[in-house]
Amino acid sequence: MTNPNPRRGAIILKLAKHPALIGFLALLFCTAAIITYLLHHQMMDNARTSLAASLATEYATKQRIMVDHHIDQRAQQLLALSQDDLLIEALATADQAMLSRMEQRMNSLVEDLNNGYLLRPGESRLAESNNFIGQQLSRQVLEGELPEPVAAKVRDDWELLFAYPVKNTEGKILGTLLAMLSMEPLNKALARAVDPSLGTTELLQDVPGAGATPFLILANKSKAVNTVKQDTRIGTWELHFTGSATLLKRAAPSYTEFMVLAGAIASITLLLAYLAIRIALHRDHRQNWRGRRKPVPARTPANEPTSSADGTIDETGDESTNGTNSTVPAPDEPQEQATYSDTDSDTDNTDGNDDISDIPAVVFRDYDIRGLMGSQLTPTFALKLGRALARRAMLVDEHTLVTGYDGRLSSPELIESLEEGIRSTGCHVIHLGSVPTPLLNFATNHLQQTECGVMVTASHNPAQYNGFKIFFQHHALCGAEIMALQTEMTEEDYPDKPHGERQELDISDDYIEAISGDVVPAQHIKVVLDAGNGIAGELASRVLDAIGCDVIPLYCDVDGSFPNHAPDPTVPENLTDLICHVQDNQADLGIALDGDGDRIVAVSATGKIIWPDELLMIFARDVVSRHPGADIVFDIKSTRRLNTLISSYGGRPVMWKTGHSHMYNKIIESKAPLGGEFSGHIFFQDRWFGFDDGIYAAARLIEIMTIREQGLDEIMAGFEERCSTPEIRIEVDEREKFTLIEKLREKEAFQAGKMSTIDGIRVDFPKAWGLVRASNTGPALTLRFEAESEESLEKIKSLFRQQLRSIDDRLSF
Repeated sequence: MTNPNPRRGAIILKLAKHPALIGFLALLFCTAAIITYLLHHQMMDNARTSLAASLATEYATKQRIMVDHHIDQRAQQLLALSQDDLLIEALATADQAMLSRMEQRMNSLVEDLNNGYLLRPGESRLAESNNFIGQQLSRQVLEGELPEPVAAKVRDDWELLFAYPVKNTEGKILGTLLAMLSMEPLNKALARAVDPSLGTTELLQDVPGAGATPFLILANKSKAVNTVKQDTRIGTWELHFTGSATLLKRAAPSYTEFMVLAGAIASITLLLAYLAIRIALHRDHRQNWRGRRKPVPARTPANEPTSSADGTIDETGDESTNGTNSTVPAPDEPQEQATYSDTDSDTDNTDGNDDISDIPAVVFRDYDIRGLMGSQLTPTFALKLGRALARRAMLVDEHTLVTGYDGRLSSPELIESLEEGIRSTGCHVIHLGSVPTPLLNFATNHLQQTECGVMVTASHNPAQYNGFKIFFQHHALCGAEIMALQTEMTEEDYPDKPHGERQELDISDDYIEAISGDVVPAQHIKVVLDAGNGIAGELASRVLDAIGCDVIPLYCDVDGSFPNHAPDPTVPENLTDLICHVQDNQADLGIALDGDGDRIVAVSATGKIIWPDELLMIFARDVVSRHPGADIVFDIKSTRRLNTLISSYGGRPVMWKTGHSHMYNKIIESKAPLGGEFSGHIFFQDRWFGFDDGIYAAARLIEIMTIREQGLDEIMAGFEERCSTPEIRIEVDEREKFTLIEKLREKEAFQAGKMSTIDGIRVDFPKAWGLVRASNTGPALTLRFEAESEESLEKIKSLFRQQLRSIDDRLSF
C-alpha cells in the first residue's frame, strides 16, 4: 500500500535512526507529565484547603454573630424586665403571693424561659435545689457586680443563666432577677445559620479548674478542615467550627492559574521536542551534503524547495513572493458606508430651548437621562448616546460596556440602538438582557472585563417614559457630566473601526449566590412581594426564596404598561393592594419595589407603611454598631430622627442632595458603610458594593427582623415617633421649576428657621421641618414635612403654602 504522506514517512524513518533522540523525547514527555501532575496536586489541593479554611472562617463568623445577637437580645429583654415597676414593688413589699405572681408573669413574657426567680437577700430556694451557679450569680449581683451570662448543666440539660439586680428609685438593690433559659433556640439558630453537614460547631465555656468545657455541640462525623476559633461577646465563651469533608468537597478552587502554568509546561515541552528533532534532521542533511564528491549545478524547478548557502532548506515556494494581501478588497469592490444620518448640525431654537436637532436638552437631568419615548427619546438618540459613551469609556481605558434594560415596551428598541452605537466605535458590549438595575451594577463589580455599564430604564416613571442610567468605574454620571453628553452626542469624527463584539451573559445565579451567601436570616418568614409589574419581580422572588422566605408574589409578571399601579412605591395609593395581601395572608412583611428594582418600601404585618427613611433608621442602628465613627449618608427629604439616632450609636450623620447618583457617589467617596434617601434608594457598602439595591436591602431587613425576632411594628415602636407627610408633588412647567425655587430663595421667606439650600430649600424649626425642591425626574416641585405633633405639622404646611402662593398663586397643595 502506498504511503499517503511520503514526506512524513521519510521523517519517521530518519528519526528511527536516532534511538538517543527517541529516548530523550520519551524522557522529556514523561518529565513534563510528572511535573504537571505534581503541580496539580500541589496547587489544587493547597488551593482547595485554603478555600475550605476561608469558608470555615466565614461560617464560624456567621455563627458567632448569631450567638452574640441571641445573647444581646435576651440580655436586653431581661434587663428591661428587671426595671419593671411591678417586679420592683413585689421585692420592695416582700409580698410572697405577689412575688409568685411576678415569677409566673416572667414565664409568660420570656418565651424560652425554663425557670425565673425573684430572689430576696438571704433566700435559700436555690440552695435547696442545689443550684450552685444561680447562687453564685445572685451573690455577685447583691455585691454590686453585673455578672456575664453563663451556661450551666441543670440535671441533664444545659441552660443559659442571666442575673440582674432589681433596684428601687434610690438605686438600692432589693433583690435578684435570675432567669434560666433553654439552650434549644440557640441550638436551632446556629443550625439554620450554617448547615450542620458542613462542619462541627462547638460552644465552649472556660470553667475555672476544669478548662474549656463544651456545652453546645452540633456534631458532624467527619472533620476535614482545621478548627476555626472565635471569641464571643461573653468573655468566658469561645466558638469552634471544624469543617467537614462535605465542606472540603464544596470548596472548588479556580483552575485558571493551574491551566496557565500547565499550558506553559506543554508549550516548553513541545518547543524542546521540536528543536531536538530539527537539530537531528539538520545534522543528517549536512552530513549528506558533505558526502557528495562534486556539486552538480542545476536549475531548481519552480515547485521544488531551494537550498540556502548554509545548507538549510527554503520551503516557502513561490506563493508569498507576489507581495499582495488577500484581505485587501479589489479597487472595484464596494466599501461599507456609515448609515447614520448627518443631521446634528441643524438646530431648531424656535421654541426658545437649547435643543440640538434630535437631542432635546430637557432629557439631560441632574442624575440620569429621562424623557418621553418617541417625542424626546428615539432610537437615533440612543445610537448617538452609545457612541458618546463608548468614547468616554475609551478615554478611561475601558473597551467594554455592560448593558441591560427594564421591562418597558420601548426598552428593547432603545437598547438595540444603544448597543449599535457602542459597537460602531470598536467598543465591545456585554448584554445582560432584561434585568433590574442592581444586577447591572453588580455586573460592573463582579465581572473582570469592565467596570462601566448603561441601563435602559425610567425607574418609577409612567409607561410612556424611558431613560438611561450610566455607571463608570463605580461612579454614577450626574450633574455636569450628564449635561455634557448633549454636546458630545453631536460629534461625528469617529475613526473607521471594526465593530466591537457583543456577548450575551446571564449572571442572575451569581447575584443570587452572592446575596444568599452573605445574608443569613435566623428563621423563615412569610413575605408578600409587590414588583408593580416591573422587571425585578422574578429575580427578587428567587433571592428571597434562596434565603429561606415563603414568598407570595404580587404583580411580579413583567408588563411594561403597568396595568395594576404605577411602579412608584413611594406613593401610598400604589401600596393599597400590598397592604391588603399582607393582612389577608397574615404575612410577616410586605416589600414593594419600583420599576427597575433599586428602590424599596416596606409594609408591616399590621399594614403600616414603613417609609425608606424609617428603614434607614433600622439599618443604621445595625450597621453603626459595627462601624463606630463611620459616616451614614441620608438625603435632605429624610426624617430628622436620623441625626439623633446615628449620633447616639456613635456614627456621623451626613445630609446630602437627593438623587441616586449624588448619593451613590457621596457614599463611595466618603467610604460610608450605609446611606439612603426617602425615595427608597438604600446603599449598603457594609458587606455589599455600595450601589442602591432594593432586593439586597429587603434581604438585610429580613435578616435583622429574624435575628431580633421582632416584626416591623415592634422594631419601629423602639424609635421616637413623628408626624410626617409622604412626598407631595405640585405639577409645574419643566422649564420653570428651578426658577420658582430660586424666586423663593431670593424672597428670604423663612428667616425664623434654619435654612439648608444644598438641594432646594429645607427649613428646620424646633418642632418641625419642611422642604420644597425641584424634582429632577419630572415636571414638578416636591415637598415634604415632619413635626412632633399634628398641630405643628399643619402649621408648617400652612407656612410653606403661603410662601409658595406669594410667588405664584397657582402653586397649591
